[in-house]
Amino acid sequence: MKESYLRELEKGRLLIFGVSADESIKERIKLIYPAERIEMGKSLYAKNKTASEGQDTERIESSQATRVFNDSYTTLHDKLIQIRKVGRYFFKNDIELTTLLRLNKEVPTAFPEWKALADDTVNAIISHEAIQEKLTLAALTPEVILAMQVDLTTVDELKLTAEKEDGEAQQATTHKQESYIEFMAYCSDLRACLDLFYEGNERQKLEVLGIVVK
Repeated sequence: MKESYLRELEKGRLLIFGVSADESIKERIKLIYPAERIEMGKSLYAKNKTASEGQDTERIESSQATRVFNDSYTTLHDKLIQIRKVGRYFFKNDIELTTLLRLNKEVPTAFPEWKALADDTVNAIISHEAIQEKLTLAALTPEVILAMQVDLTTVDELKLTAEKEDGEAQQATTHKQESYIEFMAYCSDLRACLDLFYEGNERQKLEVLGIVVK
């Protein structure tokens, strides 16, 4: 799709700038395509090129934001799983702490529910020294848990940023598609116009300029 898009864009550029640079062609078609209408083609090309570059930029930013979020989420998710594993080992016979840490519940896959479980787990650990003592034996010290609490706040912000960047990337894609359709429609009409005025061997003049009528 990318190669096809670039190929069609280049054909359109050759068409518009080829016509624009040749006074004899402009003179022949001026009643249908006066100078200002030819200039509009240049503007449409520039608009489409800008839209394409904008889409590339937004896609890169979206990809970067998504990667940062995913890295943070994966790290926190792995830590949550580790906490639950240690908790099940030490508190399997303690109904109160098992319930508090929700160890008998599955870890949700949806982010909001996952985040709620992670927050509740961290808050439970911070408020219970007995839990902290056991987790410390598995290198999950209070300092590690406090850092996790901070990271859980940050991961919310990272998710919002990733969603914002994704939305902007989608908007940029839509804008590029709309600009491309508008540009291609213009090129199609200009080719049809040239088709009216150039027949037979005369078309060689257009071909020399890289202009393809049909």
